[in-house]
Amino acid sequence: MKEIKKIEIANQPILGAGRIIRITVDGIRYRLFRSFVTVAVIAVAVAFLMNILSYSLYKRAVGRDTRERITRMNIVNRWAAKLTTVSRPEDVIHSMAAAEEGDGDYQESMAFGGFSDVEARAFHGSMKDAESYLQFFEDLDYGQRRNLIHTAGGVEIFERLNTATGMKRFRDGMQEMKSIRFVARLERLDLFVKSWEGLAAKIELVNRGHQQAIDKVTAARNQRKILAALVDADGAFGEAVRAAGFRLDAKEAGPMIAEQARYILDRVRVEAGMEHRRPRQIIAQYRNILTKDVTFNMVWDYLLRHDRAKIYHEALVQSGVDVTDLGPDRLVAVARTRSIEDSLATAERLTTDAGGGMLGLGERMGWLLTVSLLVCGIGISNAMLMTVTERFREIATLKCLGALDGVIMVMFVLESCFLGVVGGTAGAILGSLIGICRMLVSFGTTFAGSLPAGELFTGMGAAVAMGVVLAALAAVYPSFKAARLAPMEAMRVE
Repeated sequence: MKEIKKIEIANQPILGAGRIIRITVDGIRYRLFRSFVTVAVIAVAVAFLMNILSYSLYKRAVGRDTRERITRMNIVNRWAAKLTTVSRPEDVIHSMAAAEEGDGDYQESMAFGGFSDVEARAFHGSMKDAESYLQFFEDLDYGQRRNLIHTAGGVEIFERLNTATGMKRFRDGMQEMKSIRFVARLERLDLFVKSWEGLAAKIELVNRGHQQAIDKVTAARNQRKILAALVDADGAFGEAVRAAGFRLDAKEAGPMIAEQARYILDRVRVEAGMEHRRPRQIIAQYRNILTKDVTFNMVWDYLLRHDRAKIYHEALVQSGVDVTDLGPDRLVAVARTRSIEDSLATAERLTTDAGGGMLGLGERMGWLLTVSLLVCGIGISNAMLMTVTERFREIATLKCLGALDGVIMVMFVLESCFLGVVGGTAGAILGSLIGICRMLVSFGTTFAGSLPAGELFTGMGAAVAMGVVLAALAAVYPSFKAARLAPMEAMRVE
């Protein structure tokens, strides 16, 4: 009997990590065009994602910056009201609830009411409770409010709840409307409304002290209008305001209020000059329109350049308008401030939904970002599926040469990661630039300093990482399926 030759089966060679990476890079280079198409698909998908994300981040930053700048620019109006008008009880509640212990509003109320430290802290806590209760009723719709408190509003709510019938109606209504939860335990509300008469008396005490301080400021104004007096907020009038009991910061708030008051008065003088014929003619000639069609906005646009401001200043002088301290340089400064006000008003309108929704990007942008994630995932998955399934013959050849299933999977997933890094980086940069350009078109260069560079770079990193992860995940299933094929079966796949 013929002896059967013994067949020795050697262990299959295992490729090292360096060799796998070199083979993967060579494969990408040999299939450069196909790889370029895959990279382009990933780049477009990530660019779409990053465009939405960068636009949303920039919009949120602009909205935050806009609110802060509007608050600063309106400080003169708040002080003008504070120095001339006693607050309503609701305003006292809101002011004290928003105040922190030791700040200006807190110290003013304590001084006006003559409270001790203990009384001031107790009053402060009660005002915070009152603010939360009022906000609860404010958030209800008309039907719910009417069912709970009838037609009462503001502090009248507490007066109504302090009656037996009013509290009974409120409790019965809360029992009926199970979907509504009060902001505190009802027992705590009971204690609050029972103490309301004492709290109302303290609010009246604060307002009485406020009125006495207003009387002192009125005497210091010496029959001047409040804005004219506030031009000297960083001088003698500011000292009189502080002496009356108001906490007007001499270093920061005083100069800011004085400049804003001066700006308002100068703006009024410029716009008053439009009543004269000569200034209107200059604008009409520049715009090539009729004199009657000239508007205030046209005047402010005209005054943005110094040479034109000089011409307009001469026209005001010829018309007999009081231009004291209102030279061409000042006209340009006022016009630029007016332009910033317009930009802030536009930005405030366009960013009303910023800060809410997913990631604080606004409800609309949150949904767009969610859709962009789906588009990104589908686009990358489709590209990687096509890339892997079209290379079954190559996979079969590798298996015939001894490549293990795990090696084949690692090679294709690694290739997908490389393509994801390149495409994700390109897409993140492109999408960020598009998003920034959109914001500059919408808001102009006024808010260029609001660009959230740190958040933007973090978003770019996250977008690139997402592109890599999606590319890798998209390649796992088809490469696993291909790696499990028998070599001859893979050769027959078309």
